[in-house]
Amino acid sequence: MDSESFLQLYPHSSPLSGNPDFVEFNTLPTAALDSGHCYIQDPSTAIACQLLDPQPGERILDACAAPGGKTAYLAQLMQNRGVIIACDRDRERLEILIDNVGRLGASIVRAVCHDWTRERPREEILSAAPFDRILLDAPCTNTGVMRRRIDVRWRLRPQDFSRMSDEQLVISRALLGLLKPGGILVYSTCSLEREENQHVVRRLLAKLPALVLETEKDSFPFRDGFDGAFAARLIRRS
Repeated sequence: MDSESFLQLYPHSSPLSGNPDFVEFNTLPTAALDSGHCYIQDPSTAIACQLLDPQPGERILDACAAPGGKTAYLAQLMQNRGVIIACDRDRERLEILIDNVGRLGASIVRAVCHDWTRERPREEILSAAPFDRILLDAPCTNTGVMRRRIDVRWRLRPQDFSRMSDEQLVISRALLGLLKPGGILVYSTCSLEREENQHVVRRLLAKLPALVLETEKDSFPFRDGFDGAFAARLIRRS
């Protein structure tokens, strides 16, 4: 369903300025959610998907996909044509993804339980490789969503930032071999910290000369009114 049809069907919704794929409601849109016509997520989540810019018919890897909001948006951008391999290491969260993409009608999504820090790629992943584009929405400290997840400020410790950046680098390096020459990798987090964002990208470029940074984009709650987010678009040299 396109935005114009959605606005006509749900007249209590209104378009979100600057992002034609998002609408606003003043109340919980129960009917739209139950019918699979929408999914609730912060507009900052669109940054990574729009930088990835998946095209209909392509093969896409969503490396850390649960609970599936970005996955479903990728399928929408692809007009539900092509293949999306959606991975997550948490089986329970992967079940939530399966439920979400099923309700939203994203039939091109194949869910695979996989831990990039511990395992070699599974056959379900290898059989779809090489991928045209890979989205790595990496595990992070979540400082960009602290206004909604107040537990973050109490559970974070100083050593978490270096630990997370090391893990983010490990996952990124594990994905490169699955990306076709000339393919696009988007690295993203919902963190505000340079240690998890720009510094990880710089470390990637230093260790993996096959990658070239094309652009970076971010969102800050105090500047944009949305959650904090960061994304970098990298290209694998042909």
